[in-house]
Order: sequence, then C-alpha cells, then structure tokens
Amino acid sequence: MTDATRYQFVPVGAGPTIVGGDGCWLIADDGRRILDAAGGAIVVNIGHGRREVAEAVRGALDGGAYVIPLWSTPTRLALRDELVEHWLPPSLPNVYFTSGGSESADSAIRLARAHHVACGRPQRWKVVGRHPSYHGLTVGALAAGSHDRRRSGFDPLLLDFPKIPWDDADAALKVIEAEDPDTIAAVLFEPITGAAGACLEADDGYWRAIEDVCRRHDILLVADEVMTGFGRTGRMWGHEHVGFVPDVVYGGKGLGGGYVAMGMVAATDAVVEPLLAGSFMYFTFTATDAACAGALAVLRILRNERLVERAAAMGDVLGARLDDALGEHPGVRQLRGRGLFRGIELVSGDSTAPGALTTAVVAECLANDVWVYPAGSGPVPDAVMLGPPFIVTDAEVEQIVDTLAAAITAVTAS
Repeated sequence: MTDATRYQFVPVGAGPTIVGGDGCWLIADDGRRILDAAGGAIVVNIGHGRREVAEAVRGALDGGAYVIPLWSTPTRLALRDELVEHWLPPSLPNVYFTSGGSESADSAIRLARAHHVACGRPQRWKVVGRHPSYHGLTVGALAAGSHDRRRSGFDPLLLDFPKIPWDDADAALKVIEAEDPDTIAAVLFEPITGAAGACLEADDGYWRAIEDVCRRHDILLVADEVMTGFGRTGRMWGHEHVGFVPDVVYGGKGLGGGYVAMGMVAATDAVVEPLLAGSFMYFTFTATDAACAGALAVLRILRNERLVERAAAMGDVLGARLDDALGEHPGVRQLRGRGLFRGIELVSGDSTAPGALTTAVVAECLANDVWVYPAGSGPVPDAVMLGPPFIVTDAEVEQIVDTLAAAITAVTAS
C-alpha cells in the first residue's frame, strides 16, 4: 500500500483516507464517518456528494477541448453572466478567472500594480496588508499577508509590504501616511479575518477611516473574499459587513464548493479600463470548461435552494449553541464570527508554544469523528474555526458543539 505519510513531501502523519462524502459527512476507506464541521478548509457550502455538480463537469468534458483563457467558451460566458447578474455588486462587472484563492490574491496584487502603471503612476507598488491576515501561499500573497507561521522561513523571498493593525484606525492611518500614500497601490483586507485570526472583525469606525484615506489618495480597496464570499457569513459577501463596496473583490473556495479548483477577481470599470490597451497575463489552467461548469452548478444550487439565507439562519443556531456551551468556558478566550463562519479563540498558557493547543484540540475532535479547522497567528496564538456546509442540520450543530466543548475541556484539563 502507498505510504500516505509522504503524500505532502514531509512525514507529518497521515490523516484518514477519504473515499467519499455525503451531505455534511466525509467517508473514510474503513467506513468511518467524519462530521465536516469546517467544510474542509472553509470551502464546502452545498455539501458533499451532489451528483448534479459531477454531471455538469462530466458534460463539459464530453467532446471538450483545451481553450486558452484569452478566448471565450459558452461555459465561461455563462459563469461570468451568473456572477455579474446574480452575485456581484453592480459596480463590479469585470471578471477574471483563476484556479483558486492564492492565484486570485496574486492576480489582484498584479491588477493593482498594472492599474497604476497604466494610469501613469509607476511609483505606486506597495500593497498594504493587515496584521494578522492570510491571503494565500504564492510569494505575492504571502508578502501581503501577515501570518507568522505560514511566512516562517520565506521572509527573504518576500517584498517588504507595509502592515497596519487589524483594529486600530489611528495607528493604521499613521502607517499609511508614513509610507507616503503616493507609493501605495492598494490596501488588501479580509472583511473578517480568517485563518490568521479566527474571525477577527474591526468596528465601523475603523472601516470608515480606511475607506476615507484610500479614496482621498486614489489607493485601491481590495477585498479578499476567499473565505467570506458566496454566502459564508450569511450574506453574499463579507464586505457587506464593512459598509462599502471595494474597487476589487476576489474569491475562491466557495465558488467551486470543493468540487472544482476555481477562483475569480472582479473589478470596477475604473480599475480595468486603463488596462484595455495592454494585456493581463493568464494562468494556463484558468477557467477550464470543466471548472467553469462545476462552479456554475454550485452557484445555481446556492441560489435556487436559498442556501445563503440558510447559512444566516443556521449561523444563528450555531452561534447560540456555542454561546451556551463555551461562552463561560475557562479554556475559551472569545467566541466570534457571523453566519457559518465562526472562530473560537483558546486560552493558551504562557509556556505553551503557539499552535500547540490548537493542534491538540483539532486532534481530539478528529478522534471523535468531527473535523474542525486550525487557526491563529501573531496576536491569536491558538484558535479553531467552524465553517460547516450550509445544509448543516440542528442535530449536526449539536454534535459539532458538544464534541468541540468536550475536546477543549479534555485538552485544557491535561
């Protein structure tokens, strides 16, 4: 049998071998059923095992051909129309496809730079990120992000992009002024911080200040909606919670629902029009017909079955159940999040290595057939996240929270 411990280059210890899925459940090769309380990596929205998505992908592959991303196909155009007509704000009609969140982040960074160069502002190259934050694993995305564990060892390869605090508007404005706004291309932000902070959320005053300084200095506002997009927070987009529409929005994860590798970048006419005389390079496997067909099927299921509304309703159920079980738990520092996008920050001791408590809680949950997502960096040393499929039931919410509460109790007691 293949040695699964070497599957990802390093012998980290193999998890279960998954052979299928059904709704909110993963099925292992030994028949074990694991409740997917994190939607994989905050990806799965319509649930596992939806045959209509497989059929859509199969149909696109029948008689298909590889088509360079510069050309259109009916499936590509249909996905673009679905996004523009039913999902994106009216001010963001221009869509560029990628193969996932990291590619989308990198493309948005390139877009911001290309926009300013085309406008005669070549001195603008800096992309201001927030601390903490995470935008993906490409060199550009790592440079813009501030996730200490995922950047570790790669700093010599990364541009020295400025960082602003996630919650302190005055300090953020001081950084932007000190960096010289005329050198800044964009501010890149997660509306609700995901893997780096387990659902950290700034207040309205912070976002008003950031929007104001960017508008005054022609700095693009770029929203990372890889985790928060496509209904995860109970609204179509996470940026709906910050009170303004960004110049650029990009997404991934929920666009393909875990079925296909798909990402997208959407931008305003003002951002894109200066580029029209030139070109914007594509990725080789951007927008294959199979990926577009799968993503289109996922979006139509979300829309036809009103699953965004369901994410809001079940998010209230999950939030209330977490408050009941963990609101006063001595091992929990804070509960936060919206919709089916929830973070649980853990109380770690001074002598505990950052991430150690998270690892132990995740392992304890998995030993009891529930998968939760590890999170945290910088000011949030230990946390886990919940992001189940939008079809999660009340009974499954109970099992998720009961298992997580028992795991936190067991780990912190030991």
